[in-house]
Amino acid sequence: MGVVALQAGNPVKLVKGEKDVFFTEATVRVLIDDHKTLIDRRDQTADVYYGAKGEDEYAKFVDDLNRAHESFITYFNEKKRKALLTVTSDSTAQAAYTLNVKVTLMNVGNAGGMIWGMSRKAGGAQIEGTMQLVDNATGETKCEFEFAKVKGLLAPVFRARAISVYRYLADGLLKSVEK
Repeated sequence: MGVVALQAGNPVKLVKGEKDVFFTEATVRVLIDDHKTLIDRRDQTADVYYGAKGEDEYAKFVDDLNRAHESFITYFNEKKRKALLTVTSDSTAQAAYTLNVKVTLMNVGNAGGMIWGMSRKAGGAQIEGTMQLVDNATGETKCEFEFAKVKGLLAPVFRARAISVYRYLADGLLKSVEK
């Protein structure tokens, strides 16, 4: 059973193209599309779901996600061992590639597991979607990834859950390309 768990452990899978581009020295601009993603079990997009709670709630949601995006970038750059690409969110950077991350479904999680002493991931945020690495000079998609059930750690506030889930996404991407 441990072998099955190990093989099923990475939620990020290369589905098209070659990962060799990750082993060239270049800069990649990361664009994450999740501000209006579908919220799991609510059947509403984030802007509608949080917008119904007020403009401030949606603005806080977006701010929390933007901080989580920076965490994705920091984690990838700090934890890479073999990959040579450097990722950034800086729109003025001379980037050879763009990593388009499209989150199609998000479960925002909750803090309920903390009360009941559940596992460290019970109540954590979870995301699903795709990533495409695009060559900026040619517009060609070099490789595509799918990710499903990327789950972050339990935390009492959404910002911490979002940061955790995006760190797990970066970790899954690194595992997928560096194995």
